[in-house]
Amino acid sequence: MPALLFDMDGTVIDSEPLWLEAEIEVMKELGFEWNEQDQLNCLGGPMERTENYMQARSGNVKPHGYFARRLTEIMKYKFEHNLIVITDALRLIKGAREHGIKTALVTASSRDLMQIAITKFPDDSFDVCISKDDVSRSKPDPEPYLKAAEILKTEIGNTVVLEDSLTGVKSGLASGAQVVGISHSINFEKTLNLRVVSSLKEIDFSDLLKWYPFLDLAR
Repeated sequence: MPALLFDMDGTVIDSEPLWLEAEIEVMKELGFEWNEQDQLNCLGGPMERTENYMQARSGNVKPHGYFARRLTEIMKYKFEHNLIVITDALRLIKGAREHGIKTALVTASSRDLMQIAITKFPDDSFDVCISKDDVSRSKPDPEPYLKAAEILKTEIGNTVVLEDSLTGVKSGLASGAQVVGISHSINFEKTLNLRVVSSLKEIDFSDLLKWYPFLDLAR
């Protein structure tokens, strides 16, 4: 049974601007600046990377773990009140469901944030949801995607991963999945099993069926 495996932040939800706002706010509270390049340096998670980066940028003025906790507090509020689902992602999810293809949400974000995010989607949008708290090694390790495929009872080679970060693309490719890299914020080097698009606006569900004929095995 084939499956589409979706990254969360920046792929199916427009959360990157919210993360930037939160990161600026957290650093400003301590008297430090933060900009878009800092965000790009942390893009794709896991949170431990952002924690370590913020510790270094601030000269370790807070105990380790402070930045992760503070960011999560702020982002929970932003997810509940300001989160926008990406319309083109909804279109692809709907196409997969109508075609009988399994879907999963696979994120390096916490389970708390993931659970808030999925309330913004139509019921039954995802058969499986995997957060960083559900694996021992998060992205760029392949474990999150391998676990999603295992729960879905599908071979990883019969899955297509949609990702918008280098960290996530590495995770998907290392798992053995086919990967669509969305390069709206980063450039990807072309490699085996990776197809690059600038935006999900470029993709119709029919394109996925054309590029990956094994998806039609769901019929």
